[in-house]
Amino acid sequence: MTKAGRIRTESMIDRLGRKPLSEGFELWDKDYMLGALRLFQCKLEVAPPFEVAACLDAVGDILAGIEEPEEALEHYNQAVDKYTMINKTILADLMRCKAVELQEGKGCEAALEAVDKCLASFDARLAEGKTGEDLLCEAKGQGPALGRLYLYRAELLKCLEKFDESLAAANTAIDLKCDRIHLAYGTLGDIQMDLDNVDEAIEAYKKAVEAKPSFVAAHESWIKALRSLGDDDTALSIIDNVLKLHPKAVLIRDKAFVLSNKKQDEQALALLDEAIANPPHEETETLSAAGSGPSVLTLRKAKSAILADLSRFEEANEELSMILKVDPEEEEATAMRKDIYITLAREYLGKHDIPHYLDSLIAKVLETKPDAPISFMIECIEKEIEKERCG
Repeated sequence: MTKAGRIRTESMIDRLGRKPLSEGFELWDKDYMLGALRLFQCKLEVAPPFEVAACLDAVGDILAGIEEPEEALEHYNQAVDKYTMINKTILADLMRCKAVELQEGKGCEAALEAVDKCLASFDARLAEGKTGEDLLCEAKGQGPALGRLYLYRAELLKCLEKFDESLAAANTAIDLKCDRIHLAYGTLGDIQMDLDNVDEAIEAYKKAVEAKPSFVAAHESWIKALRSLGDDDTALSIIDNVLKLHPKAVLIRDKAFVLSNKKQDEQALALLDEAIANPPHEETETLSAAGSGPSVLTLRKAKSAILADLSRFEEANEELSMILKVDPEEEEATAMRKDIYITLAREYLGKHDIPHYLDSLIAKVLETKPDAPISFMIECIEKEIEKERCG
């Protein structure tokens, strides 16, 4: 092969390793978790020393989020050393506390105890009304990092259902202008929802989106809050915006449900049919056969629910059959099919006046108190059948 005919290639590590860290965070915010994870892991192979700690930190958080605690713990422990080397002591403390949470037999309470120890001196100075450098003292220049530590306290308190304390910690994180402050506003909104403060939650989600317009999780929470208030028009507008960021099946489903609530059922069904025919790409579905991934199953369940609400039970059952053919153990589809069968049974029994007859039969049993109630009921039913034949 001539030199001109050779094609130079580069490894994925080299290609992704040259990308800025911000691109990984952008993927993360858009809920492309595996894409973000891959970028951060490639960065770890080639990153300069001052970026390694941040990469380990991010990889640890993503692995914890996708329930890989052992690998997350390993990355947090490595991040402690790297942050310590570059004198980011607050972030090193944060990594230690997150590692505590993931250690076997520990959890949120143990992690919260570790966080409280790290924050004890700052809590005391906050109680004295100190701010700025007077608050930070030995952590001078680490205000945003300190904000992250308070945000982690808020998350742990929320996990332990101590919502009022959690709210205070989240607000402190925001006051300190913590790193990636949109996450703090998102957490604040979630806590407000736990406290049934829906209007306050919506304001927090708005601020999260203002701080980071590509923050998909805040959009989703905002939509949920709006729907709880019955504000379908605003919810629909936000769904359309976030679908441009990440066309997830759950968002298409939510849009279909909102359209259905607005009595636009045919439009909702058309939306679902189009999405089922051309399902959105999901990172976790690369090994799924066409039409069998979780996205398509989610969309089919949504279609079945809308069809059932329209009393189009046979069509609804067809969608569920397709789901159960792929996954016979799918719990939600199984429960939905059971509900459809119960509804159809009630309609059938009602048409034949059976509920009324059963009520009268039970009344006879209670009135006569036969020694063999089952035999008595069978005898009564047989007499009723004979009447129908003669009639």
